[in-house]
Amino acid sequence: MKSAPLIGTVLGGPAGGALGSVVSMVGSALGLEPDNTTPDAVDILLTQNPDALLQLKQAEMANRVELQKLALQSDQMYLQDRASARQREVDVVKATGQKDVNLYVLAWTVVLGFFALCVVLMRYELPGGSNEVVFMLFGGLVAGFSTVLQYFFGSSKSSTDKTNLLARNAHTPPLA
Repeated sequence: MKSAPLIGTVLGGPAGGALGSVVSMVGSALGLEPDNTTPDAVDILLTQNPDALLQLKQAEMANRVELQKLALQSDQMYLQDRASARQREVDVVKATGQKDVNLYVLAWTVVLGFFALCVVLMRYELPGGSNEVVFMLFGGLVAGFSTVLQYFFGSSKSSTDKTNLLARNAHTPPLA
């Protein structure tokens, strides 16, 4: 939501669906009934009524501290989700003594599928009427490919490496 970035950040984050207080704040600021406070209703109202944008901005400024707290909670939820994915991998290795092969098979499948589809799209002409389906598939592979890259090479990768290094050093005596 470009017109009210703080509200947009809170509503668009991982906690967006559970933030009824923000939705009701937006609805009351715009004079919408609680049952009619949907993203579509807000968009329609903002395009039809220029004063609604001003009202939304005023509500954002009046509730700035609370919205910043909710944005912080949303960011914390996102980071906890990433940490739990990393922790799952650590727990599997601790429990079984080996890495989860399924994770790597899935990652390689996405990466190979991405590059295979890139080659196909560059070398061959698509049959008529199949563009939409192929491009939807390509969009899904792009999202999966970026997720794989982020998981294995993103900022949390260095955190995992540091954790593994610390765990290894915990078993060796300190240098004198």
